[in-house]
Amino acid sequence: QIYNSELENEFDNFEDWLCIFPLHRGRANEDEDGNEDEHFVGKYKGSFYVYPTEEAGTEPRVSQGVPRNRPIKVLVRVYVVKATNLSPADPNGKADPYVVVTVGREQKDTKERYIPKQLNPVFGEVVELTVSFPMESELTVAIFDHDLVGSDDLIGETKIDLENRFYSKHRANCGVASQYDV
Repeated sequence: QIYNSELENEFDNFEDWLCIFPLHRGRANEDEDGNEDEHFVGKYKGSFYVYPTEEAGTEPRVSQGVPRNRPIKVLVRVYVVKATNLSPADPNGKADPYVVVTVGREQKDTKERYIPKQLNPVFGEVVELTVSFPMESELTVAIFDHDLVGSDDLIGETKIDLENRFYSKHRANCGVASQYDV
C-alpha cells in the first residue's frame, strides 16, 4: 500500500502503545506563576493501563513487548529519497542542498554529493547508523545549503523518535520498495 501523507499521520506518530508525556518540575507553592517551559525537565515514555479489580490478578497484557531495562543496539537505515519545495538559500533563487543525518554523537552527511541549483532535489541516498536505545532515540534529518564561501546554511530539519518506531506494532509493515521510479 502506498501512503500519500507522512507515515506519522497514518500511524498516530507510532505511539500505538508507547506514549510520550512531558515531565515538569513541581512548583514551590501554588502562588508561583511561570512559564510552563521553565518547568519542563524531560519526558516519560510508557503506557498506563487501568483494569477492573476482577482482572487485577491476571497476567498483565501490557508486559508483552516491553523492553528490558538495559540498552539495546539497533541498526538504523535512513533512505533519503527527495525533498520538495525547499526555500531558496542563494541569491539566484535556488539552493545547493545536501543532507545531514544525526543520532546522538554519530553524524553522516552527503556534503560531497550536494545537488547544485535545485529546490526539488532527488537525493537517492541511504545512510546507516548504529544507535543504542534509550540513550540515542532521536534522529535528526537536516538539509543544508552548500556554500563555497562562509558556512553552510540550514534550510530545514525534522526530528524523528526512533524508539517509538522500533517498539510500534507497525514497525515491520513500513518500508521502502526495493525498486521505484521517480
